[in-house]
Amino acid sequence: MFDRQSSGRIIYRLASTFGIGIILSAVVLFCWQGLFYVLAGAVSGFITPELLTEISIVGGILILSSGLSILGIRHFKTMNLIPALLIPVVFITLKTMLGM
Repeated sequence: MFDRQSSGRIIYRLASTFGIGIILSAVVLFCWQGLFYVLAGAVSGFITPELLTEISIVGGILILSSGLSILGIRHFKTMNLIPALLIPVVFITLKTMLGM
């Protein structure tokens, strides 16, 4: 694994090779990943083990469809299936509200 110091060295070497755009993209990447970190912390209290299991199943199916598309076995429009990740959230919420 890389630590922060080696990541900085990699960014420095890439920047010296490819220019200032690498440094700017590192800033954007830091903000993008930071957003996911903050959002994960915000919703961590609401995610139950049951919901996590259901989302993992849907995510596994999306990864499988993406892999099959990459291998050329069958073509799936995986990006069109991303909203399917909301189905377990709605299902578990309704299930909890109805007391099932």
